[in-house]
Amino acid sequence: MTNPRNRARPFDLVVLDLDGTILDLYHHKPISAAVQTAIAAVQAAGIPVTIATGRTLDYVRAHIAHLNITTPVVTTQGAVVGDPLTGKILYEADIPLPLARQAMAWIDAHPYITAVYFLDDDGHIVIYQNRRGPEPDFYAHVFGEVRAIQPRFADLVSGDDARPPLKFILVEDESSAGVDLVGDLRGLFSPGLNITRTHPRLVEGTAQGIDKGVGVLRLCERLGIDPGRALAIGDSDNDIPILQAVGFGVAMGNATPGVMAAAQWVAPPIEEDGAAVALRELVLTPMGIGQ
Repeated sequence: MTNPRNRARPFDLVVLDLDGTILDLYHHKPISAAVQTAIAAVQAAGIPVTIATGRTLDYVRAHIAHLNITTPVVTTQGAVVGDPLTGKILYEADIPLPLARQAMAWIDAHPYITAVYFLDDDGHIVIYQNRRGPEPDFYAHVFGEVRAIQPRFADLVSGDDARPPLKFILVEDESSAGVDLVGDLRGLFSPGLNITRTHPRLVEGTAQGIDKGVGVLRLCERLGIDPGRALAIGDSDNDIPILQAVGFGVAMGNATPGVMAAAQWVAPPIEEDGAAVALRELVLTPMGIGQ
């Protein structure tokens, strides 16, 4: 009898978004047992699994250690590819300093609560927030661990020895009602910056040509994997470039309309373990592997 695990693999790589896809921190829920089991089964079948997220490498390492993922992960909106085991940075893409100075000056002149991300000499992300606000728990969740409050971001990028940032995140509030913040920032800084919405209230900026899809393509090149043989699952607009970069894109049932339009398959929402369902239906079952 033929071993079902020897059947042809439908994919050579599985790429998973984090928040809203396998991690539901907005409802204070960890990665579910069903998703953990599905990921373990995919890896046991010889198919590498990775993460592609806007979160930092340190954040990812803290939240996926129990998943035994050894494949490099795409983090910080594609600006950083790193080793989830050692924390070593394998690739980074900074915002050019002249453009970063323009962006920081604009942020300093506007009321949005904002965080800016830098890489320090030890390869760790350092996060600065420009001011405190009325939603400290929300800021802590979406930004990560902030090192300090820095009222003037321009000071962080001034001087000849300034370190360029990797990305920034702006939080929309009542002051942005009726404002097309994504459109405004693109009008000001494109094509120099890649501006994308990552949450109904979050707008992020990275260097031109840097997004999660580009990060996945760089990872595939590093691994010697044809991106056309990769499967990706996501839920937010910043996942659209991933779904467009790989051979098969899956939208979560809780995904935005843009993600739905870019996907070839729609999984149940995160509350129903949609990522686990997708992995079973699209990866494990075709290989004859049950759970």
